[in-house]
Amino acid sequence: MKLNASIKLGILALTLGCTTVGAVLSTPQAAWAAPVPDSKAVYHQFQKYWKNAVKSSASLIQARKYLLNHVHEVNTRQATLMTMQLESVQTIKLAEIDEKIYTVPVQTAISEAHENIGYDKKLTYSSLLKEIKDPATRKLLQEASDLGYKLETSEGIYYPIINYEAYKKLQPYVTSDIAAYINIMATESNQASTSDAALIIPWGELIQRTLAMEAFLNAYPQSSRTTPVENLLYLYVHFLFYGSDNTPAYDWFTEDEIRTLIPEVKQAYEKALAKREPNTKSEILDSLEQVLFLLEQHNDRLTPDIQATIESILDRYSPE
Repeated sequence: MKLNASIKLGILALTLGCTTVGAVLSTPQAAWAAPVPDSKAVYHQFQKYWKNAVKSSASLIQARKYLLNHVHEVNTRQATLMTMQLESVQTIKLAEIDEKIYTVPVQTAISEAHENIGYDKKLTYSSLLKEIKDPATRKLLQEASDLGYKLETSEGIYYPIINYEAYKKLQPYVTSDIAAYINIMATESNQASTSDAALIIPWGELIQRTLAMEAFLNAYPQSSRTTPVENLLYLYVHFLFYGSDNTPAYDWFTEDEIRTLIPEVKQAYEKALAKREPNTKSEILDSLEQVLFLLEQHNDRLTPDIQATIESILDRYSPE
């Protein structure tokens, strides 16, 4: 079963866009210490930058730099709130930068520069700025970099995403759930799971990422970041059982058009189940074991009954 492109985009939008200010305030408070005067001053200065950040790129750049440089001066509660506030406004601002980068002149300039650099080379702002001479495009790319975005490309289109790797500098100062959340999002922003509708990570890594999201939700059910992780998990569970449009988990038998599980995928399933520690709680692995058992009873063919089982599994992870 194919996952409709609009559904994919909607899930990703939810994943990146649900970090509202209200959610910021719902982080567990057990590890939060009382603020001290110096940390209050740092926190209040950040708030001044942050409150103007949606309307002003300069304010967002200031807020981001200030947090990275002063996070060690505040307590865990303040660091966590400030980190989530930064992500929230970066998410809001992302649409504006994306719209600017999507214009034909900018896309053309980046594409030509990328061709000169080499499509096999990593796409970085520094390498692009060495090639691009147009002042307006250079200014826009520098702004995107300063705002904390990185560039990605898919199907010939260049677009910005939040660079979660930069958030790792904040991990020692935030609550454990937000530190774990940063790991999940940094893994995704460092290496997307798909490009041009094809999986570009190994099946084994796909499974491990899926299990990491499940572990986060089991460990931190009250975290303010459960919703984005749930949305991302749904996308991954679909990939886990069906693959993507251009990297399906099942192949066709030409004579009767019955789909069969691709051996590479089956091996990844079996390896993940073999590595499972005794008494490990994982509905993902339970479901994987169930589907694999049914497939083995039908020569790895995706029968209507097995597909119905998979659909019922997906329903459990579907965003409400």
